[in-house]
Amino acid sequence: MHPFDQAEFDKAQRNTELGLPVGVTLAPIWRRVLAQVLDQLVILIPVVLVALALGIRSTSDLTSKAFGLNVAVVAIAFAYECTMIAAFGRTVGKFALGTRAVRVDTAGPVLWSSSAVRALVPLAAGVVPGIGYILSIAVYATAMLDKRQQGWHDKAAGTIVVLNASV
Repeated sequence: MHPFDQAEFDKAQRNTELGLPVGVTLAPIWRRVLAQVLDQLVILIPVVLVALALGIRSTSDLTSKAFGLNVAVVAIAFAYECTMIAAFGRTVGKFALGTRAVRVDTAGPVLWSSSAVRALVPLAAGVVPGIGYILSIAVYATAMLDKRQQGWHDKAAGTIVVLNASV
């Protein structure tokens, strides 16, 4: 057997064992982390614009207008994540890092409803008073411990993140 054939056989066998569609390659965690960092920077731009529009110029302004800014952050993050994943299968960060989110059962495009769930899970965790930031990180970090590299948001939406070349 040619070494390339053996590698393809091993990959197909691993995917079968994990219950993944044949032909997909899970994206390495480091790519997912860097993509998330880039996406946070993309989201930061409209958030700063909203903060300026709300008249936030100092920390005392931030305290008095925190609710409005929090609503804006959640709305912008949700709209960005949900729309990009449903429409393109990837966000700007995923484009840059060569990955995409796909359905775990077919490796096909993520449905709008699943994209909404995928976007809402980390946002819902993030708004828990006092510990939201930690919970939000936990949503993503659980992918490092999962055999299919699914965070809680992926499990809830029925998605995986794969390398582009494999889909």
